[in-house]
Amino acid sequence: MSQDFLALIDRVRTPHVEAYAKWLKEQIKENPLGAGEHLFEIQAETNFARKLCRVDFVLMSGDNAARKEFSTGKIVGFPPMEGEVEGIRVQLQPFRWDNMIVEIPDAIWDKDLTIAWFNKWFGFRNDSPVRSPKDKPGEHIHICAWVEPGQLRLDLGSAPSLALLELIKVGQQSGASHVVIRDVAYTPPPGDTSPLG
Repeated sequence: MSQDFLALIDRVRTPHVEAYAKWLKEQIKENPLGAGEHLFEIQAETNFARKLCRVDFVLMSGDNAARKEFSTGKIVGFPPMEGEVEGIRVQLQPFRWDNMIVEIPDAIWDKDLTIAWFNKWFGFRNDSPVRSPKDKPGEHIHICAWVEPGQLRLDLGSAPSLALLELIKVGQQSGASHVVIRDVAYTPPPGDTSPLG
């Protein structure tokens, strides 16, 4: 079932990352001093994991550089689905790769496990996040933020689909019996979900 899940997730991820890569090349052409997936540390109190994010593009290096955000604004349509993935029930609703909620309604995200997942997919090496190539996606998540104890808001940036599959495992290890993946703005229509796979 994991392969079927990854194939469906790739239908959402691939168009987003391909469009982002194209947009990034255009931005670099217009702004040669700029960089994509720029690391940004948030100084104020925040619910972002490790107070970090990756900005889609900055016009030049530096903490106060002007930023540009990328979004296709499109949700890849498919009927809401439900099924078992890696031994846990997953409800999958249409979502955007850069603006999703991953929720474990009957549990709380284990902070240590979630931060370990974040560290891996944000690109930490030896306690420091790596810099992405300035002109192409580096396969990193951009944002992981706690909305509520059982709910994460994510911008998965250019991370591979495997990152989302591994987060489902973190949900299971956190004690969840099921995981809900949806867009921040998506309200599911009434009715049953289709089986995954």
